[in-house]
Amino acid sequence: MKVRMKMTKTGPIRYVGHLDFMRFFQKALRRSGILTAFSRGYSPHMIISFASPLGVGLESVADYVDVDLAYRDPFTLSESDIQHLKNMGLENEELPEVPASTVLAEMVNREMPEGVRVLMMNRVGVTDKAMALVRGADYLVYLENGFLSDTDLAAAIESFLREESILIHKVTPKSESDVDIRPLIYELREAEDTSFAPEGYGQALFMSLSAGSAANLKPETVTEALCRHINKEFDPFALRIVRTEMYADEKKPFSEIGDRF
Repeated sequence: MKVRMKMTKTGPIRYVGHLDFMRFFQKALRRSGILTAFSRGYSPHMIISFASPLGVGLESVADYVDVDLAYRDPFTLSESDIQHLKNMGLENEELPEVPASTVLAEMVNREMPEGVRVLMMNRVGVTDKAMALVRGADYLVYLENGFLSDTDLAAAIESFLREESILIHKVTPKSESDVDIRPLIYELREAEDTSFAPEGYGQALFMSLSAGSAANLKPETVTEALCRHINKEFDPFALRIVRTEMYADEKKPFSEIGDRF
């Protein structure tokens, strides 16, 4: 059966790159004793995919990862689910009964370092691929004391969002062009609750932005554009960014997709 785990990734582990974190996560699953499914062939591997990997330095309280487990699926299987099992050489009726999701989460969390915790997991269908579903994400961007502290953020944001277009110069290995990011900003405001702000960060911005393979907007890019709009120098090292949720179509949170077990 395929499950989607909601995880946190906060604190020092934010400096670990995605590929290294994925290798660590696979080892943690092995040590936990959870039965995971493997691909077939000459080089079998766990079937794992992250919805939207975090950049180095970013934190998250809503990271989502899909994992195939080698337990009997208690839900009605689609033809795609049945075929997926056959491709791995498995038969649903022959697999052991799946423990409750809370039990599985506890098994994983025993092997996790500080800052990494599985908060919940839902069963999803094999055709429900997290990476393909991502359409938006929410962020809290904490501002270090002294950075924009003399700025009326509410007024600056109001003026910023009145712009019909917000152009940035985007450079890739193959091309460079001007891109209008205004349609990709769904919501931007001064954060109302900064009680969880890290020490030394007194202000925060809340952002809801386009995300995913089709149109992905980084919160650092929005902050830089805001600074340019109000003629302030941008300091990328003055930000502490936390992703707080991810969304599929129609602003549906990933945590509401799938079935609890």
